[in-house]
Amino acid sequence: MIIDSHIHWPVGEDSDPAAFLKMLDSYQIDLALVSGWEVLFKLKTCSYWNNLLAEFCRKSSDRLYPLATVHLAQGKDALDEAQRCLDELAVKGFKVHPWMQAECVFCETMYGLCRLAAQCNVPLLFHDGTPPNALSSQIGVLANMFGDTTFILGHGGLLHYWQEAIEAAKQNNNIILTLCGQHPWAMQHICDHIDNNRIVFGTDYLGPGTEELIPYRKGLVERLHLSEEQRKKIMSENAVSIYRIST
Repeated sequence: MIIDSHIHWPVGEDSDPAAFLKMLDSYQIDLALVSGWEVLFKLKTCSYWNNLLAEFCRKSSDRLYPLATVHLAQGKDALDEAQRCLDELAVKGFKVHPWMQAECVFCETMYGLCRLAAQCNVPLLFHDGTPPNALSSQIGVLANMFGDTTFILGHGGLLHYWQEAIEAAKQNNNIILTLCGQHPWAMQHICDHIDNNRIVFGTDYLGPGTEELIPYRKGLVERLHLSEEQRKKIMSENAVSIYRIST
C-alpha cells in the first residue's frame, strides 16, 4: 500500500473525485491525505473551502481524507472553524502554510490550534523549509512548546533546510518528517538518522498539470537504500497510525 501524506486538489473545480482517483490509480497510490488549494488564498471563506474538501473526500469510498485549513490572522474565528471541522467534517488534521498565508506561527491563535490538535489527537501538517515564516526550526520551537501535539514537517526542510529539519526532529519526538521535496542525499540521510516510525511519504502534487511530481518523487524514494520493513513504514504504515486511518 502507498499513502500520499501531502497532496492537493482544487476542489472548487469539480466535486467529483473520480478524475483524482483515476490519476492516483495510474501511479499506484492507494490513499491520500488531501489539503485544499483555494483555501490558502483568502478567497470566500475557510468554511466554504473546508466544506467542499470534506464533501470531495466523502465521495471517494474511503480513499481520500481531508486536512482542513484556517487562517491564523482570523484569531478566534480560526479556532472556531477548526473546532467545527473536527466536529462536523471529521477531518484528519490541519494543513498550516505560514509561508503562503504570510502568517507568523508564534501567536495565540497558533497556540490555540496546537492545544486543540493535541486534545483531539490529530496532527498539524506544516509547509516548512522556506523563510521567513516557515522554517523547520520555527516548527521545532512549537513542537518543544507543545509536547503533546504531533507536528508534521511537510517538506522535511526542502532542498536547503533539511539539516535543520533533522535537528528539529532529533530534539522533539513529536515531529514527523515527510520525504517530499528534498534531494536524494538528504532523503537518505533522514532515513538513516531519524526513527523510521517518524517518516512519511508525500508528493505535494498540486492538481492537474503537475502530474510529473508524483512519479518523480515516488522514484526518488524507490531508489533509497531501505529495508522492506522501513519502506512499508514510510510509504503507508506510519501514516495509518498518525492519522488513525482504518484499513
